[in-house]
Amino acid sequence: MKRLTVIFATIGIAAFNSFAQDHGHLNVGAVGINQNDALIFDEGEIFDTAANYVKTLVYTNTGAYAGHYVGNITFTGLAATSGHPAASPNASALGSWLFAQLSSVEGPAGGAFAFWEAGATSPTISVSCGTTGTNVWRLTEANGGPGTDPYGHIHGRRFSATRPGVYTVGFRAFDLSTNGASGGPIHTPSSELKIYFEAGVNVKGIKPGVDGTRVTFAAPMGKSWMVEASDALGASANWSPVGTAVTGDDYFHEITDEQTAAGQRFYRTKGQ
Repeated sequence: MKRLTVIFATIGIAAFNSFAQDHGHLNVGAVGINQNDALIFDEGEIFDTAANYVKTLVYTNTGAYAGHYVGNITFTGLAATSGHPAASPNASALGSWLFAQLSSVEGPAGGAFAFWEAGATSPTISVSCGTTGTNVWRLTEANGGPGTDPYGHIHGRRFSATRPGVYTVGFRAFDLSTNGASGGPIHTPSSELKIYFEAGVNVKGIKPGVDGTRVTFAAPMGKSWMVEASDALGASANWSPVGTAVTGDDYFHEITDEQTAAGQRFYRTKGQ
């Protein structure tokens, strides 16, 4: 009989918790402060898909975000002067005016990923899976005038997804000032940074092999996570743990199920 694998997921959170979603910050700076020095996501390697970081978006059924999976990474502009908290040597030039772009989205078919401005009652920028985006949102709190600090740290913004699953989302940073050469920007745009987001708690991948089945899953912070397996669903299901529990850390993990499936095998993640 052909082996059939079905991904299953459970999570004990039914409503959106804004405090839990605000602990991550992604800073925009530059490689230098000279004309045409590129913008960068400072310490972007922590969030990059190569690091297996994943931001979990939680389904909410109340308020403006009802029907969406919602969460946040706060995008900031690094401070260039001591007039703001934690002035950084990696800040962009005075007079730069920083914006972020939702540049590409890959994810569940028919899904969309969106940015919400603080206080918005509908998505401010939405990009469908499999497409690219061009719209931007402002990071710098100043007006971008000559000599102004590019600093920005604005809370209350959100990201959302419309369908459960894992999304790979690309971001870029832009200087839209007119304080550079010939009235253009000072800095060139950043390269694209891709970050994993998951809507709900999902198994990312299942890969059968000669030594067992490798299951890749996310472990959101705040809980201990266990992968469970069963050869059936419904009333006859007998879910058993696979491997050991993983303490949530907002990264993907992999465990190996060494048991041979008799025709089919189902997996789910369970948090406690």
